[in-house]
Amino acid sequence: MRESFLGTWPIWKIAQRQESRIGFVIAVGTLLVPILSIFYIATNRLASAMNHSGWDPKFGLDDQIPFIAPSIFIYLSLFWLFIPLPLYCMPNIERARKELMVFGQAMIVVNFISYVVFVVSPAEVYLRDVAIQEMSNRSGLLNEMYELLWIMDEPYNAWPSLHVSIATLMTLFAIRCWKGKPVLQWGIGLMCVLMCLSITTTKQHFAWDLITGWALVAAIWFVQIRPGLQRIDVELQESTTSNQSLH
Repeated sequence: MRESFLGTWPIWKIAQRQESRIGFVIAVGTLLVPILSIFYIATNRLASAMNHSGWDPKFGLDDQIPFIAPSIFIYLSLFWLFIPLPLYCMPNIERARKELMVFGQAMIVVNFISYVVFVVSPAEVYLRDVAIQEMSNRSGLLNEMYELLWIMDEPYNAWPSLHVSIATLMTLFAIRCWKGKPVLQWGIGLMCVLMCLSITTTKQHFAWDLITGWALVAAIWFVQIRPGLQRIDVELQESTTSNQSLH
């Protein structure tokens, strides 16, 4: 069972048939984004309907973090930068394709662990009240962006933060793709840190959500991603050795 878990899952068969780089990435995204979005919305609405908080994850640091309205632009970079990041960074080579499937599988695991926590141990992000009060006296684009965000996302699904988990996973993948390109690696790393911090400056999350989002990615890295990447190394080495022996 462990071998099946670390290996390439059957769900990628359609993606593997795609010859072009863009076709492959889009096929992976077409599988991941709709399914994970549906489960996110379902658990978010369920937690809101339950109207119950299992506990209060707030601690002193949350009161020290200011509400910074323009940070919503960085917060929303999850959707225009991090989720489509493989389109920008992935080279059209076999290793990169295999690694994207490993990270995609890790994203599925991270998401479903988070969904369980959202329902079993819900926490209302009442910090949002600070943002609502601040934005009540404003108008224009920023106000409209927050209003739309609050309509689409109920103040639940707090910890571990999927904003943090997804952005960090995609950043780790991009850093591997951009090996030998330190400017791009440091750039996306810095952007990831800013995006993760923005979940607190928009008052969409507690600091605890940020910490647990990173902790979950760290756990999945050691349990699933790193062994999966090591497996790819072995497979590619064996393939190279086999080809050399034929010649």
